[in-house]
Amino acid sequence: MRDIQIPILIGGDARRIPLADGTVQCVVTSPPYWNQRKYGGEQEDVWGGSPVCVHQWGVERKIRQSPQRDHAKGGGFAQTRGTEAARSGMAFEASLGSLCVICSAWKGAYGFEPNVGLYVSHTVEILREIRRVLTPDGVAFWNVGDKYVNKSLVLVPDRVAIAAKEDGWFVRSEIIWLKPDAMPRSVKDRPTDAHERILMLTKSARYYWDPEALREPAKTKDCGPDGKRNGRNIWEMEVSRFGGAHFATFPEELPRRCILAASRPGDIVADVFAGTGTTGKVAMEHDRRCILLDRNYSGEGGYEILARGRFKNVLLEHGSQHEANLLARDISFSDLEADASRD
Repeated sequence: MRDIQIPILIGGDARRIPLADGTVQCVVTSPPYWNQRKYGGEQEDVWGGSPVCVHQWGVERKIRQSPQRDHAKGGGFAQTRGTEAARSGMAFEASLGSLCVICSAWKGAYGFEPNVGLYVSHTVEILREIRRVLTPDGVAFWNVGDKYVNKSLVLVPDRVAIAAKEDGWFVRSEIIWLKPDAMPRSVKDRPTDAHERILMLTKSARYYWDPEALREPAKTKDCGPDGKRNGRNIWEMEVSRFGGAHFATFPEELPRRCILAASRPGDIVADVFAGTGTTGKVAMEHDRRCILLDRNYSGEGGYEILARGRFKNVLLEHGSQHEANLLARDISFSDLEADASRD
């Protein structure tokens, strides 16, 4: 049996990735969208301002999100969509944090900034740290969602793309994730949204890319002798149906395409908002090493339990009962972080 690399899980902040400069070949991640979903675990932190300020926090604001429901036959709505985890995540009351009245620092959870400009600036801060750990020929894939405020799209993906470009990234492509099973909406004055966007970012004009990994069958004039053509930037994939206590997993096919096109066997792949470990599972299956970072990897029953369960299944599928048994043990996060620092 081939040697399968078990992903390293690290509980931590995406602004402070515990890796050396230029060590990661490919990053595939889906961060919290602006003001849309509440995640488990302790997410609050201090952003910006003066590091020596004795902060005096101003008034805390809150946001409330109603449940999202499926359409019922004959009109109206059926039950609240999704599992209990989905319902608690999509229907929530959350804090928009507080600003320091002295230095304008903000205390809150990334994704629940009081305005989109602050969210974009925090996103750039995280992307800057990703660029630090990325190899010169590395590629980052950033899944970003939009939303409506006062009947208008906020244009979050566009704002992030422009800010990333201005901060030094090459915005090489915008991939459209087309969802044939997108969540139904009751809206009557516009089409139902059925896609999300993935920004393909590089730190250099030249980078590693395997076009063969994305070639697709075609009957058009631009197909080659093999009947295939260069892969397009519209990827049709159904929404993930992961049954664990996490409601925002992306389909495995998404990181699979990214990883195969932008890395080689043995390379290090990372996800800095790793959740249940979809990126790690796919990396295992394709002979890549993987570093997974998430604030909810607490060692106290957070998303790491779900992630390690998925990794164990991969090992069992490949006949590695011994390694699967080792993975099932309780491993302290101090040990995991030590392993990451030695890599």
